[in-house]
Amino acid sequence: MAGAAGRFAFKLVAMAVAIPIGRLVTKGTAKVWVTTRPESPNVNPKDPDASWPDALMWAGLTGVGAAVAQLMTTKGADTVWRAITGRPSPRPKQGKPIADPID
Repeated sequence: MAGAAGRFAFKLVAMAVAIPIGRLVTKGTAKVWVTTRPESPNVNPKDPDASWPDALMWAGLTGVGAAVAQLMTTKGADTVWRAITGRPSPRPKQGKPIADPID
């Protein structure tokens, strides 16, 4: 598959890989939080009773979880694509190059 059809098919594969990984990382993040902070429930930063340290730790933990999920999705989708097609995954569509603001 080449071109737009290949990129679209790869996006479908990536979506199929991302959904279970997202659920796994969400559950893992909550489990890590409960294990390390059993006296404190998961933090909702919009909650006025949430302390700054808890909110910052929750933000850091969920940020790491999101980065891990993105890495697992990208690598997993590429692995699945190669297994299905025997070829490298299609490259994203290249946009116009951004002009150098220094020039």
